[in-house]
Amino acid sequence: MRRAVLFDLDDTLFDHRRSARAALREVHRVHAPGFDFAALERHHTTYLEEMHLEVLAGRIGLDDARRERFRKVFAALGVTLGARETDAVASAYRTGYMTARRALDGAADLLAAVREHASIVIVTNNLLTEQQDKLAYCGLAAWVDVLIASEDVGVSKPDRGIFEIALSRASVSANEAVMVGDSWANDVIGASAAGIDAIWFNPDRKPRPDGPAGVREIHALLPAAAIARAVLS
Repeated sequence: MRRAVLFDLDDTLFDHRRSARAALREVHRVHAPGFDFAALERHHTTYLEEMHLEVLAGRIGLDDARRERFRKVFAALGVTLGARETDAVASAYRTGYMTARRALDGAADLLAAVREHASIVIVTNNLLTEQQDKLAYCGLAAWVDVLIASEDVGVSKPDRGIFEIALSRASVSANEAVMVGDSWANDVIGASAAGIDAIWFNPDRKPRPDGPAGVREIHALLPAAAIARAVLS
């Protein structure tokens, strides 16, 4: 039986994808109704990833990164935003995101079932306060023993260092832990490099990329008892 289960947060326990899409829908409705939503979303996904890396590296603050992201998005659509317009778009997105926040179906039940047998450690590439707030807002914080955020520890997934920090803080060895996450590159490859068994959370049933053999998959967080047994085995 595992002594610790390491979980990714965004799009593993917290429904980041739903929140981001709902927020972008609000931006589209208010500030870009004449543009194709698919094009807006495609550009937004590109620049969200780009600016997220800048935030994690400490080169730009979260609010400034959001403004810069939308300047780039609208520029890709052929629109130049002024400072006031940029602020309005960024604010609309943030409000929409915060309103739409929620845990993935079954997340709380799964954490409760796992927590009866093992410590729960969140390993996430994001800002510490941002992730603390998500966990609290979604009612997941009570089940979490350790939160490892890349901004706080200075190393990001898939670097094995962040997983080694997680093991140290949970006081377990690699063979006593398992990592559950939706990112093959960050969660599966990263954990495997640190000697930790990984379970790929693959709700969309994507084709399996090249990588470690024998990696198990789960496709939902429910039924919680059955998924907990699978994770802990």
